[in-house]
Amino acid sequence: MALHNPLINSKNKDARKQDMLAKLTEPAIKNHSPSYHQMAPMMASSTQKQLVVVTLDKLRPYEGNPRKTKNPAYEEIKASIKARGLDHAPNVTQRPGEDFYTIADGGNTRLQALNELFKETQDPRFWSIECVFKPWQGGENDTTAELNMLIGHLAENDMRGELSFIEKALGIQRVKAIYEEKYVEKFSHRRLSEKLGEDGYPISNQIIARMEQCLTYLYPHIPNILLGGLGKHQIEKLLAIHRNANASWDKYQLEIDTAQSFDEVWMHTLSSFDEVPENFVIADFQDQLITQISEAFSYQVGYETLKLEISLEERKRQRLMEKESELAQRAMESEARVQELNEQQQAKTAEPKTKPAKSENVPAEDVIDAAPVSASSSLPQDTDTENEVDSIDAADTDDVHTLPSFSLAAPEEDDLTAAITQHFGDLGLQPGVNPEAQRQEEAVINGLEFANVGKQGVTNIWKIHPARKHKMEAYSLALDIAEEVGIGHLIEHVITDPVDYGFKVNALDVDATLTIQFVHSTLSLLATAETDQSSAAVASLDSSLLLGSADAEPLLSDLLLVRLFRLIRLVRYIHSQARTGEIQ
Repeated sequence: MALHNPLINSKNKDARKQDMLAKLTEPAIKNHSPSYHQMAPMMASSTQKQLVVVTLDKLRPYEGNPRKTKNPAYEEIKASIKARGLDHAPNVTQRPGEDFYTIADGGNTRLQALNELFKETQDPRFWSIECVFKPWQGGENDTTAELNMLIGHLAENDMRGELSFIEKALGIQRVKAIYEEKYVEKFSHRRLSEKLGEDGYPISNQIIARMEQCLTYLYPHIPNILLGGLGKHQIEKLLAIHRNANASWDKYQLEIDTAQSFDEVWMHTLSSFDEVPENFVIADFQDQLITQISEAFSYQVGYETLKLEISLEERKRQRLMEKESELAQRAMESEARVQELNEQQQAKTAEPKTKPAKSENVPAEDVIDAAPVSASSSLPQDTDTENEVDSIDAADTDDVHTLPSFSLAAPEEDDLTAAITQHFGDLGLQPGVNPEAQRQEEAVINGLEFANVGKQGVTNIWKIHPARKHKMEAYSLALDIAEEVGIGHLIEHVITDPVDYGFKVNALDVDATLTIQFVHSTLSLLATAETDQSSAAVASLDSSLLLGSADAEPLLSDLLLVRLFRLIRLVRYIHSQARTGEIQ
């Protein structure tokens, strides 16, 4: 008789298989612990914060998180959690009717790191974490809790300095929309600032205004640049350029018809820079915007004129010049005042006066009256410190009538003033003088007032101003010349990066008169784009073109001739700059 060993399963494989299937279909073991069954209703009804343990499958990031880009410190945060675990329990909440928790006010980056760490390591310490449960405030459709979550995320990220300007702007925009829906009223910048302060997120109404301008004028056109972390200072520069450019556009639009609106020019110019965000430079954008505006006005407003009105650097120089002029005027007034006081003092001390006995004291007011006038008492001071009066020893009062000569010369131009003046001179401009009026005056002086017309008026045939856009001037002149003989459509701007306004001349497609042939071949020779047209030959020069005769006017008008002379001068200069390695 075989003995039965209880440690050996006597069932065959099929029987064991059936047993396993049966056990798999049994319901889960129920947890009858009172604390377990009390947890859910306690969470729903509690109004107090409490510590809970939550698994990753029951925890979600906040879908309205203001952060739109990956946290720059993500890898460091992840490495820290892997080595040390969570130093701070994230705050979580639970909306009515949901069976999972949501990050309440900061912690989305940590949650992302935990999910990645558990996926990589399967370490249970990353699967379940302690969280601080914050009860949901309000009903299912109440906006109070949503506002608290959004403002909480803004405040949390702001304290750590982790949000970019545009991310904060987008968050504030959403808060404003919720406020207006909740209170059924429009929120001004000031009202929004006050309400955010009441809800724990202080922010000035001026910054809110900048954020709104950023969302209106910049974000639709350069989202990648902004989300890439463009700072507040750079954003304010762009907004200032927009303000200056819009003002210039409005001024000239009253006199010159355009086929485009300012918004279109702004959009097309700015959006082109968003394709390669890392290469964005504000100065390059500003330069291209000025060029595009000049082109939109058919070059009837010059680049230099627009630059003075739009460029932040030029506006700053103008303010400095105004300040320098003001200080110079005040210094001259101070000099006159000091001289007047010294003359009065000298006249007073020149009167016969009995020398006081050694035993007598000189009255203090006489001593002070006799003191020479100090330049620092007349010139404006940069500090709030009151002028101190030096004490005068009584033993030296015998010589009080001998006053030192005092002279305050009017300040000459210092280095800053000289640099600013030089800068304007390189543009062919004079500080404080309207550019158009200055050009007209120069044209009259040079006998060229008849040529100061068109896209690029000529006021001086030979003079070159180093800081000007010479290729742009040449391109504009070529257009003026070609349009005068009816072939303006043959002048082509060759697109380069960066834009430099080199041009080429396309082949003739019209019946060519002697004048057209000459102008076309000359412009082809003078083309500034790098093409094979540099070897073009000028058509035969007939005396009827330049000189005319006793019976006929020359075929080339005075205006056309002056423009050709100026264009030749410009192209010669451009080539000389290229030979010496200067950038054009």
